[in-house]
Amino acid sequence: MTAMNVAKAATLFMLTALLVAGCGRKGDLEIPSSQPVAENPDDTEQQPKKERRFILDPLIQ
Repeated sequence: MTAMNVAKAATLFMLTALLVAGCGRKGDLEIPSSQPVAENPDDTEQQPKKERRFILDPLIQ
């Protein structure tokens, strides 16, 4: 490998690592619950929220 190829490979690796590190959500980890928590605790009638699908969901299932 030439020095140029090594530099290109290293740059590609660093950009990929930066991209992967930027994925996800900020904040603390959350434990998944079986039902969504109601915003108003006085509500006796809790209706589950409709789950929003994301394009990459099939990859993690």
